[in-house]
Amino acid sequence: MDLTRAIAAALVGAGVMVGGPAAAQGRPQDSYALANAPIPVPRAAVVVARIEVPAGTAIPVELDEEIPIEKERMGDVFTAHVSRDVKVNGEVAIPAGSEAKVRLTESREKSDAATLRLAEVEIHRDLHQVSATDAKADSGSDDSGLNGMSTGKKTAVGAAAGAVVGAVTGAGVLEGAVVGAGGGLAWGLLTDNHDKKIDDGTDLRFELERRLDVD
Repeated sequence: MDLTRAIAAALVGAGVMVGGPAAAQGRPQDSYALANAPIPVPRAAVVVARIEVPAGTAIPVELDEEIPIEKERMGDVFTAHVSRDVKVNGEVAIPAGSEAKVRLTESREKSDAATLRLAEVEIHRDLHQVSATDAKADSGSDDSGLNGMSTGKKTAVGAAAGAVVGAVTGAGVLEGAVVGAGGGLAWGLLTDNHDKKIDDGTDLRFELERRLDVD
């Protein structure tokens, strides 16, 4: 009996569990379970189509905030969004709702006046810098037709150079805006008038001056 106890004590001291749980003895079935475990398969890389938006493409934009026409705010950037799908060869290149940024800057068509210029637009969830014309009144259509436009819109879109625009789209009132020779809108920078502004909700249109390539 003492010999049996001595042998058992020696085995325990050597790290062998006599009659112990199978887990402590390294069950062979564990090796089989690992061998039969499914091998993780890497996900396929997401392929993002290359976007090419040609120069001259019109990008309609709606302002998301009020923009004060003040010399002190020149160069400031304001938030907006693309108001309609921008299509290239029948395919949507820039979907409606995409984020956009516009900058208050000097007008190229009228001296001592301010205008808005598209600075960035969202493509593939990233903002990309663009080169665009001065803001123009948006017709609310993908073409240049005037059907369905309000009298105010028609006046703004069809106004001759130098004409003063009274009103444009819905919530957007372009009070005192002047149409330049190229159709761009401009607002005079009058130091004695600090109430001049462009309302949020104003619909504008910008045309790309250079092709926009996005991988």
